[in-house]
This record gives sequence, structure tokens and C-alpha cells, in this order.
Amino acid sequence: MPVTLLYNHSTMKKVELPAYFSTLNKGKVTLHIKKEYENRMSDQDIDGLFNLCKEPSPGSNHADKNELNNSYQGRSTCKTLLMESLGDESYIVREYWHGGMVGKIFKDLFCDGMRPVRELSVCEAASKGGIKTTEIIAVIKYKVFGPVYKFRLVTKEITESIDLIELLLDSGKNQLFKQKKQIINELAKAVNDMHNVGIYHADLHLKNILVKSDPGGGVHVYIIDLDKSKQYEKISFQRKMKNILRLDRSVVKMRRKNRELFSETFPVSKTDRIRFLKKYIELDSEAVKPLRYYLQSYNNTHAFHKLWWRMGGG
Repeated sequence: MPVTLLYNHSTMKKVELPAYFSTLNKGKVTLHIKKEYENRMSDQDIDGLFNLCKEPSPGSNHADKNELNNSYQGRSTCKTLLMESLGDESYIVREYWHGGMVGKIFKDLFCDGMRPVRELSVCEAASKGGIKTTEIIAVIKYKVFGPVYKFRLVTKEITESIDLIELLLDSGKNQLFKQKKQIINELAKAVNDMHNVGIYHADLHLKNILVKSDPGGGVHVYIIDLDKSKQYEKISFQRKMKNILRLDRSVVKMRRKNRELFSETFPVSKTDRIRFLKKYIELDSEAVKPLRYYLQSYNNTHAFHKLWWRMGGG
């Protein structure tokens, strides 16, 4: 029976566990796993998934024997995972952590048991809508006590991809950066496609955009980390703008934090940022505002954040 959660917001779509996921329980752990992977995995590897929430937190000196390695730092800690029964394929295990001051107190403890299921539901909706994103193969929920949980999300690794932060930092050497115009156009299309299926990304910034080239010279753009994102029957203009401005602000913030590295020329020009916006408007069938309206929104938003940054915030 599918797990369903209804929202009070009339335009927000309901969240449910897809029918092609199984639910397995073992003690305090609930495992939602994609059936096609469950059928391929050995009992030993499935047991390994059950144990993921019991793995030590970042900073522990414990040497893990389950082939977890290559930790990535961020709000959520990610590690790569190899499972013998799935061959050479590699997977990413992401731990859910609170951000900001809340994270210093509650760390990886949550009272909302549906949070990873919501991300799974939005991620599946994105894939069905033609948006390239991570494929979630399993959600692990560990009940610590009462209504308090720890979560792990297992996704298939997008191999040979690079996030936009890494690409910009290596822009002088990475051959992929020579396709900058194509990346901008594909990114505008990906964000527009995401909005067309009603998805509002809760944290759209450079680190959550992956790019990958193909042998034919094309570029693929992936939008990842849909945690806390929402899907609406129809996304409003205000939410679209909020996503676009959040992405653009991450470009400005990166330049501000890397002044010494980019003392001469920053790899993303103002022309590039306007090119992205123009392409997005061109693709948006409901765009009725002129370009200058969007640019004014940019200027107003950045004026506020520049003041905030000068005061020591963000």
C-alpha cells in the first residue's frame, strides 16, 4: 500500500511512495528500495543498506568495511558506495543534516519521518518530466526514539560529471568550459523544464548543478539535491523568479568569495548571466514580462544581498 501524504496547500501535489518501490522493515530501520535493484542485490548488500544509518558520523576514526569512501563535504555528507552484487556501478550515500544554527543542535536528527519520501517523490516526478537528475534507488529511515529519525538516501552516481563550482574553479584547464554557451543554454532549458512540471527547487545553486559531456560533443545538465523541494500543480511566477535569483546569487557569491583566484577575470560574465535569463524567457511559454522587468528584479535582489554580505551575513 503506497505511503501517501496530503498537503493543506490546494495547489501542491500529494506525495506518495512510487509503486515500483518495496518497503522492508528490520528492527528500527525502514528501507524503501527500488524493486529492480532489490531483485539484483544479494541479501548481504541489502543488509548493508539496513546498516547505513548506523555508520559513524563524519569525523569518526572508524574504518568502515562496507566500501564507503570518498566523503564530500557540505550540509549533507555524501560518500560513495560499492555493492558487490551490482558489479562496477557506484552509488552515493547522502546523510540528511540540518543546516545553520539548527544543525549545531539537532545535527542529523529529524522529527519529520516523511522528508526523504518527499524528496523521492519530487525526484521521480522530475525524471518523468524529462529533467536529468539523480536516480534514487533506496531511502533508509532509522527510528532513534519516538518520532525522531535519521535518514540516508542512496542514489546512482552520475559518473564523469562535474558540478558548476568545480568547473568554474578549473575553468582555465577543463576542456568542458569551452562549451560555456552550450552549458548556459542547456541549464536554462533544464530549469525551465523543471518549472514546467511544477517543481520548485528549495536550494538551486551552482553546487547542485552537474554537467557532463557526451562523445558526440553535446552537454548534459543535471539538477540534483531536491531535498525540501516541492511540486505544484502549477508553479507561480514568483517561485520561478525566486529559483532563478537564487541561482544567479550563487554566481555572485562565488565571485565574492574567490576574489584572489579571479582577480583578473571571473569566468561568468554579466553577459553570460543575461544570456541565461534571455534563454529561460524564450523557453517559458508563460513569460509575459519584458526582459527589463526580470533585470530589475535581479538588481533589487542583489542590492539587498550585497548589503547583507557587507554586514557579515551569508
